[in-house]
Amino acid sequence: MTQGAAEQTRPAPTAEVAWTPRLLALAVAAAVAVAVIYIPQSLLTDVAADLGVSPGAAGLVATAVQAGYALGILLLVPLADRVHPRRQITVQSVLLAAALALSATLPTVAAVAAGFAVVGLVANIAQVVIPAAGRLAPAARRGTTTATIVGSLSVGIFGGRILASLVVESVGWRWVAVGFAALVLATVPFTRWALRDAAVPAEAGTGYPRLLLDTLALVRRSPQLAQSALLQFFVFATFNSAWTVMVLHLTAEPYGWSVRAAGLFGLVGLAAGLTTPLSGRLVDRFGTLPVAGAALAVMLVAMAAVVVDADRLVPFALSMFAATAAGQLHQSAHQSRVLALEPERAAQANTVFMFFVFLGGSAGAFLGPAAYAAGGMARVGVVCCGLLVVALAAWAVVSLRARRAAPATR
Repeated sequence: MTQGAAEQTRPAPTAEVAWTPRLLALAVAAAVAVAVIYIPQSLLTDVAADLGVSPGAAGLVATAVQAGYALGILLLVPLADRVHPRRQITVQSVLLAAALALSATLPTVAAVAAGFAVVGLVANIAQVVIPAAGRLAPAARRGTTTATIVGSLSVGIFGGRILASLVVESVGWRWVAVGFAALVLATVPFTRWALRDAAVPAEAGTGYPRLLLDTLALVRRSPQLAQSALLQFFVFATFNSAWTVMVLHLTAEPYGWSVRAAGLFGLVGLAAGLTTPLSGRLVDRFGTLPVAGAALAVMLVAMAAVVVDADRLVPFALSMFAATAAGQLHQSAHQSRVLALEPERAAQANTVFMFFVFLGGSAGAFLGPAAYAAGGMARVGVVCCGLLVVALAAWAVVSLRARRAAPATR
């Protein structure tokens, strides 16, 4: 019997199996993988200096990795419904480490951007871990399992920025990339151990082209999915527009911080991530669309404040905290809505949703550096306000249609 066949015939886990250490291993793997696509944002200053280009040109690296991640979600995550998760995560982790190491050797900004596009393409390990862990966890701990892994993503997003910023001045961006490649490889044995008796995916016999077409067809069949994906596109574009240029902003005048000190500003985002568990209670009480509308309003006010307080540390930090917390609240609310639309196709619906999320992230990673080059952080704030005004207009249309449709469903 082959190893693959053995993996697919192993029994499901029982409640007696100690789950917490395995959950920790999966959460760490998800956090490390998602951190990889955000480290370029902390390395822009060093990348620009090393390659002899402007910070705006170096921003192409941050844009490319987000675009690659979006494409990878669409092309690779559906495989989780037909490939054993231990095999898929192992292969993607090895490819991710190789892509990082190769990118660290490239000589031009265009080549580095292409290398990081490949990094993004195979870095969507967290999106494979989440459904696999949900199937594997004891029934009584499935909710906690999903919340723990999703929460670990915030740690990865901002923890990766902080770690990269702390070491880049000492070793340079190339060795930072190599170091993260080593971290990715270090998670593989623990992830394989945690998934050693993972269940066979329900769609294991379905062909990949059919899975991909079924996933794409959800957009046409589900207007609510399309609405949520569109709204979150603009929200994540706002998030990335601001956070992509954070190190550039804080290392320039009037702050003049070191890259290491600027990276510690990521603690603001990390603190904002701690508010995410509140979103479930708010959505349960008020509903997805009212909560999403309030989050958009808070984000708009916060980013409008950035236009005027970008050069004053405490007000600026408070504005970014509010915008980041509201953005995560908005995503959590819409992700809950998406997963509830067709429970039997939750993984495919989440694939579509996250594809548009990171497509928005890619747009933001392009718009942020371009706006910063044109007028500093204040101009970035203006661009973010524009994105949020469009999102609020779309939300108003969606909410109006939902209210009109409500009597027909009673």
